[in-house]
Amino acid sequence: MMLATQRRTFSLGPYTLQLDTVADSEALLDALIARGASDPDYQDEVLPYWADLWHSALALGEYVATADQDWPNTRVIELGCGLGLPGIAAVLRGGKVTFTDYVTDALDFARHNLALNQANAQAAFLRLDWRDPPQDVQYDLVLAADVAYESRFFQPLYHTIHRLLVPGGECWLTEPGRKIAREFLEGFSAAGFAVLGEVFTTVALNGTEQRVRLVRLRKPVGDLPS
Repeated sequence: MMLATQRRTFSLGPYTLQLDTVADSEALLDALIARGASDPDYQDEVLPYWADLWHSALALGEYVATADQDWPNTRVIELGCGLGLPGIAAVLRGGKVTFTDYVTDALDFARHNLALNQANAQAAFLRLDWRDPPQDVQYDLVLAADVAYESRFFQPLYHTIHRLLVPGGECWLTEPGRKIAREFLEGFSAAGFAVLGEVFTTVALNGTEQRVRLVRLRKPVGDLPS
């Protein structure tokens, strides 16, 4: 399916980023519905959330672009990267970034948008199912924008984030104040994560303003509680 795109420009800290976005994300949903119940994505409820740029992604990208971090030595993985904005900001800061998403079209867009910003750095792109994280690699920092939208993903996300982080590694999460996210964030304490801090910001995007919360979490050094 050929997707019409729209090029947009965003200022993140000292950086000006260009991003090609999907002009009509509703067309993707219509196409999924048209394929019907026999389609694997339909059965797994893989909705095309990746095709929209969300307020939470913009907030996380801004935070990454300005955060005091030893970026050249930081191994970063972005979960549910979608169009790739936070991960691109991390690349521009000098991080060694792996972009991940369950949807291959999202990875194609993230790869394209990284090249669009002339980010001359080695980056990896990985199709990742939160229910089956890789067992042979770990990172210093996990980036996750607006991933807490379905409760069925909470336990897979706790375990995936724990599995992917080195002991003492951090996860930076953004969410737009959904009620369901409150339960999700509380679950990190039960999983042994320490909350290092919270930042609230108001993000203007697509003619609307939204208050976004960013939470910094640190993985415990010991095992994940059962």
